[in-house]
Amino acid sequence: MISKILLNNNPNNFYQIQQDYEKARKSVDKRDEISSIFDIVPQVQKAEQLQNSNSASTPAIATLALLNAPEDIRDMQGVCKQISSLIKGEKFVPPYNYKIAQHPFSFFRGTLLNNFVNPNTSPFPKLAKWLLKQDITLMDTKLGAWITKIFNLKLTHTTTSIKNITHTKTNPSFVKAKIFEGNTFGTLTARALTRTPKLGVLALGTVEGIDVLSDVANDENILEATTKSATNLLGSITLSGYCGAIGSKMFGVTGSMLGTGIGNLANNKLNNMLFD
Repeated sequence: MISKILLNNNPNNFYQIQQDYEKARKSVDKRDEISSIFDIVPQVQKAEQLQNSNSASTPAIATLALLNAPEDIRDMQGVCKQISSLIKGEKFVPPYNYKIAQHPFSFFRGTLLNNFVNPNTSPFPKLAKWLLKQDITLMDTKLGAWITKIFNLKLTHTTTSIKNITHTKTNPSFVKAKIFEGNTFGTLTARALTRTPKLGVLALGTVEGIDVLSDVANDENILEATTKSATNLLGSITLSGYCGAIGSKMFGVTGSMLGTGIGNLANNKLNNMLFD
């Protein structure tokens, strides 16, 4: 068809081709712009990562995404509720005062493994108790103690309406949010560490380790593969932690989700610049 038009050598035909091309290009650009807007949503990032991934760690990433699906859905519902309240001019009541406090994130709470690690409902109570004991944030580790000491932070707690893993109707249990007092960078760092589960770091480290072994098996330099994975892991934890902490402090659940997404997106861009 195009060849016939070109052979006719009609200027109007060439003009029509140019117009059609411009329309198609603008349509593609518009789709790309819409896609880039939603790329800051962590759930969209997970879906795109799974769609585009062909690495050895894909099954592990898919498993983590599946386990976290219920919590991701609840996060999205919370965001929609907050935005809806803002649009309607209604009062939105958050689970706690996010401007002064940060609740500790959990690797298991709200996921498909929630009841499995609850000693009251688990088929393996002893294992559940052990897993529950391991489900702490980086702020509850020696690193957190060091940060508290270095920045001379003061820690207090406040109640929330977030249900603990062990919560039941007969024996209710709710998560306590942490309030950090001290200099701005120190409190922000503490909030970022409170948003980072220790087991989550280990899970991400395992995913990166699988990719390193796969890259080395495919004749990639072990130093280069290790550096790339370590940079990606450290960048993901740091950028998503800090950006999420800032977003949460400013805008609550919506800011938390978008801040985390922006941090992850920035880490991906940084790694592409360094290693691609």
